[in-house]
Amino acid sequence: MNKEIIQQIRQEYNDFYKISKGDLQEIKELEQNPIVQRYRYLLNIKDSFERIDDCYKQAHIVGEIIDKYGRGLIEPTNNLWFWFLDCSVSQYEKMFKTISKETDKDRIVCIYLDIENSKKVIAIPIEEQDTFESVNKVIRGKRTILDANDRYFNTRYKYFNLCINKGQEIAIETMLCEENHRFEETKKIRDEELKELNDCLNYNLITQEEYVKRRQLILSKR
Repeated sequence: MNKEIIQQIRQEYNDFYKISKGDLQEIKELEQNPIVQRYRYLLNIKDSFERIDDCYKQAHIVGEIIDKYGRGLIEPTNNLWFWFLDCSVSQYEKMFKTISKETDKDRIVCIYLDIENSKKVIAIPIEEQDTFESVNKVIRGKRTILDANDRYFNTRYKYFNLCINKGQEIAIETMLCEENHRFEETKKIRDEELKELNDCLNYNLITQEEYVKRRQLILSKR
């Protein structure tokens, strides 16, 4: 054997011997090495991509970022709120595993989640919704996505993707511009529906009671 081979054999023997005796000092030192930590981190990322089709890789990347940072790590946030849904206080407590100070468990509240930090949740009495939304930045997401969780994920995905590629300021501006556009479209549809409803009442096609119910339903659309 040449000199290099015998040195390698001795090194490997010593490594096996130390580990067999429970000597883990070198392992502990290596675990604290930034280069080793970086290597293990990148290796985990590589392994995660081996199970994902190319068409889903971008979504996976942003999803991983949201899972890691969007569940309590981001604080302070930009206070960009997402309207989740309206429900009773008892439903809110059950859904978010919390206890509300509100004694009337049947009272309707509006649930808002922070876009950047899903641990930040607030419940606003529905009577105070307009006031809250007039002084806060609120996103409602795609109206075509009916499930609240899916709508929240879709909105967060877009927001975090914009933050990463364009910056926070542009992300917030873009999301709010789109929300304002959706609001104007909804308002136009709502105004048309109210006009049709008024015509129905004027021509005695519906009762006053039915008119009130349908009008409240139309006005609830945002």
